[in-house]
Amino acid sequence: MATMVLPREEKLSQDEIVLGTKAVIQGLETLRGEHRALLAPLVAPEAGDAEPGSQERCVLLRRSLEAIELGLGEAQVILALSSHLGAVESEKQKLRAQVRRLVQENQWLREELAGTQQKLQRSEQAVAQLEEEKQHLLFMSQIRKLDEDTSPNEEKGDVPKDSLDDLLPPAVASVYREISYWPRPDPQSKVLPGPPSTRPSLVVPPRP
Repeated sequence: MATMVLPREEKLSQDEIVLGTKAVIQGLETLRGEHRALLAPLVAPEAGDAEPGSQERCVLLRRSLEAIELGLGEAQVILALSSHLGAVESEKQKLRAQVRRLVQENQWLREELAGTQQKLQRSEQAVAQLEEEKQHLLFMSQIRKLDEDTSPNEEKGDVPKDSLDDLLPPAVASVYREISYWPRPDPQSKVLPGPPSTRPSLVVPPRP
């Protein structure tokens, strides 16, 4: 049994459909005018029943006019729908362009954010380094000031106890305070100084 191969229907574009619909509208309007011209004599009062088939022709013409009016209405709907679809497609194109622009702006903002974060990290590192240098300079300034304060006393042989107590650990500072109260040795005496109440006097015998 042979199989009938139907021809493939070509897809028409929207513009082709609009052009075809407009051509159909023009044809239907022309045909409607012809039908009205044919129907007018048949429905005229003076026509009467002159022709025996005039009533049937009048009915057929009216049916044809109704079909033509229906076709014209559908064609107008197709044109309106096409115009609406064109507006929708134009709006879709605008939205797609906006989406592409927003994607590009989003990418640019991401790059700007990454660059700003890197700059912030470098700034924080620089601030931390400057803070360390500041602390070091303050420490060196305090040491220098302490040296300047103690240098006149060192020339006289007297070191301020409070400054040394601040620098020494508590245990060492307490020992230093006890030693600082010992009497200084007399160059002419052979007795070693010691604590006033804890260390006995020690007499070094003279050499023979």
